[in-house]
Amino acid sequence: MRDEQDPKGRLLLSPKGQRQLDNLHLLHAGVDTVRQLYAGMPCQQQFQEIMEVYAEGRGATMELFGHRWSVGAGARHSGFRYRLQNNDLGVIIFFYARHVKLDAVGTHLKVELSPQFIHEHDPDTLQAFMDNIAARMLAAVEPCGCAVHLALDVQGWEPPRDFMERFVTRSKKVMRIDGIQHASFDDVGTLATTYGDGETYMFGTAGALQCCLYNKTKQAHATDKHHFWESIWQDATGDDPLDAPYDPEKPVWRIEMRFHQSVLREYAQGTPCNVDTGECLDMAHGFRRFIDTVPHLSGLWRTALQGYRLDHSRDLIDPVWQVLQEDARFYASGPDFLYKRARKAPGLGNEKNVCLAFGNLISIYARQGFTVRQAMKCLTRSGFWDDLAAYYRRRGIDRDAFRQLLEQKLIERRLLGRAA
Repeated sequence: MRDEQDPKGRLLLSPKGQRQLDNLHLLHAGVDTVRQLYAGMPCQQQFQEIMEVYAEGRGATMELFGHRWSVGAGARHSGFRYRLQNNDLGVIIFFYARHVKLDAVGTHLKVELSPQFIHEHDPDTLQAFMDNIAARMLAAVEPCGCAVHLALDVQGWEPPRDFMERFVTRSKKVMRIDGIQHASFDDVGTLATTYGDGETYMFGTAGALQCCLYNKTKQAHATDKHHFWESIWQDATGDDPLDAPYDPEKPVWRIEMRFHQSVLREYAQGTPCNVDTGECLDMAHGFRRFIDTVPHLSGLWRTALQGYRLDHSRDLIDPVWQVLQEDARFYASGPDFLYKRARKAPGLGNEKNVCLAFGNLISIYARQGFTVRQAMKCLTRSGFWDDLAAYYRRRGIDRDAFRQLLEQKLIERRLLGRAA
């Protein structure tokens, strides 16, 4: 094998035959999550302000770093007492370690960045943003590690029926599980699970190197993020002339490698990770900051897909897996291919919320004895009229037909006793 791409297409040759993979398209390769840890001593003034806001109870908010944050308790598994969250911005701040005293230096801060925030900023800006938070919240601050999730979205491929039989992992025991019914651990604590009848595969533990494969189309719909990811898939097809535009009628599968900070620390201890030059990592930084990992993300991806690997046979890697392993590049072109958050189109991705809100409002209007005209007037001023109108417009219902539908629903609520 000469490691050359055929000019007529993506053709992979081996002693066991050949595979044409023109239908395989890499839609997006990027960083899905960043969790940056900082050690230091909590600033008393900042701590007192957060404590006072937290004491106000559920729904308390505060202004910090030019943004408004919801203040709540950190989950027990997070290891932190307080959580500052801004979903619109796409950032969560965990503050004050549970098992370290307030007046002692410790890992008192974790900043978690969402995919949306990561896609809107270049790596230097991301690091500067997190460092600024740390400088404001800690004294004697020092970055002490980061966790990174790398994600590759593909079309034209999905795990085959014999995926679990051919997939190579560090687990000594691997099971095929349907519908979140089983979980299998080996004697060193490695986990292999399958969710949703072959819609999600997960290998490894969150505290190590974890591999996940799942139907990203379904997951994006379920989390109301489909419009965001679709805008990326439509644009992020790369420079490969073989890559066709994103096809919204076909599912997108994601391969995700989740590197815990302890794993990145081990990689920093001399493993050659630059896939093009074989350059060894700088022993001094130890991947303590996210920006330290950026030049090596493609190498880390290749290494991870060698440890979690789909084989064709005993002595041959699956051709698709080879493409996924070798062709993915992370931040390969710098900030020239950044993606901006597109405004969510009215009614797309949130149909369930629109229907629930509409039904609840109709019940209230019926109970108050509203006429159709009054109900229409209130709906158009409700703040979700654009979503509601778009929802019914896509179903062929114009304004007149909608008025008739509204009248019918009001009558049903009154006559059938369903008014709230």
